[in-house]
Amino acid sequence: MPTFTYKAKKSSGEIVRGSLTAENERTALAALDRMQVFPIEVKSSDNGNGAEPAPSVMTQSGRLNLKAIPAVLKSRSRKVRADDLSLFLRQLADLLKAGIPLNRALQTLTRQTTNPAFAEMIADIRTSVSGGSSLATAFAAFPESFTPLHVGMVKAGEAGGFLEEALARCALFTEKEQELRNRVSAAMAYPALLLVLGVAAVVYLLTFFIPRLTPIFSDLGGALPLITRVLITTSNFFAAYWVIIVGAMAAAVLVSARALRTPAGKAWLDRFLSRAPVVGPIFLKTAIARFGRMLGTLLKNGVPMLQALEITRDAVGNLLVGEEIDRARGAVREGAGLAEPLRTGGVFPPVVVDMLAVGDESGNLDEVLLSLADTYDTQVDRAVKVFISLLEPAMILVMAAIVGFIVIAMLLPIFSLNAMVH
Repeated sequence: MPTFTYKAKKSSGEIVRGSLTAENERTALAALDRMQVFPIEVKSSDNGNGAEPAPSVMTQSGRLNLKAIPAVLKSRSRKVRADDLSLFLRQLADLLKAGIPLNRALQTLTRQTTNPAFAEMIADIRTSVSGGSSLATAFAAFPESFTPLHVGMVKAGEAGGFLEEALARCALFTEKEQELRNRVSAAMAYPALLLVLGVAAVVYLLTFFIPRLTPIFSDLGGALPLITRVLITTSNFFAAYWVIIVGAMAAAVLVSARALRTPAGKAWLDRFLSRAPVVGPIFLKTAIARFGRMLGTLLKNGVPMLQALEITRDAVGNLLVGEEIDRARGAVREGAGLAEPLRTGGVFPPVVVDMLAVGDESGNLDEVLLSLADTYDTQVDRAVKVFISLLEPAMILVMAAIVGFIVIAMLLPIFSLNAMVH
């Protein structure tokens, strides 16, 4: 069994050195944790068979040695559900408030989670922290799960000595973001179902129902009405080229999705959605609510204004609003307040800018921003409900008109024949 030499620090601050035997370095770290010492350096002196020592996962400076981590481990996706992430952050904050060391708290959470991928991610975070990295640096290694806001808040909490509070606020922010997404998703579920059922009904009529009635019209003789001929031609075209039609639609969706993932495509989409009628105000209010919650939470946790604006710009999720934040950040760097640069941009409503100006003058900008986020969350919820209440009957009317057109086009030749007979 390999022998590991270690350099560790006791809770009293005393530096200790020694050696121990373990199956691997992760097991050695666990043994040091049971000894209630914080590892600074752990190295394998041999591997039990005279071969060259395995590379340590920590460097001489105590940092995580990324070269020693298997490539498959580094390349694995670590995206976790928002519910799991918020629970982890809240539980970690509670354990630290109870006086449990960070290393042991992470070990406890590794055992508690029922998600194997998430447990492995927490174990990697613990390994990084055991190697001397800060918790913020360990979080930053998993950008799929931890946003710049999480990293920035944790970094400020570690520097200011309020890590527990920073983690708790990270959890609260994640929960509120997920709650807003859930409300919007729930509101869109019924219209989405209507759209799927309507499209399915039209496709069924065009591909199965109409082709079976077409021979009957041929047997009747006589000229068919114009709308009937248009419908039969459309049905025949769809039946003959449906593979090409579906392929072209799928290709268009894939190309559009790829284009919209580029910076230029994302910028165009954000501008279009923010300025579109009806849905534009909803997207803009959602971005403003996210701006208020992010910036307010960061400022409340002691993050400097310029750094908080940079984090908010990168994570707000709307490039149009992000450009305004970036312009305001430049003005703040020159000594200006936050409100005036946003006022001249024209993206933020005047009432928002006035509230920010009051917060600047009174010195409680963080509280004003969080209150603004709550207000706009409520407005987004109401706007989504109004939009859905208008969208549902509109979709029903459109689908009814399409189905009605098909039915009338099919029945009109029969009515014409009856009129000629009588």
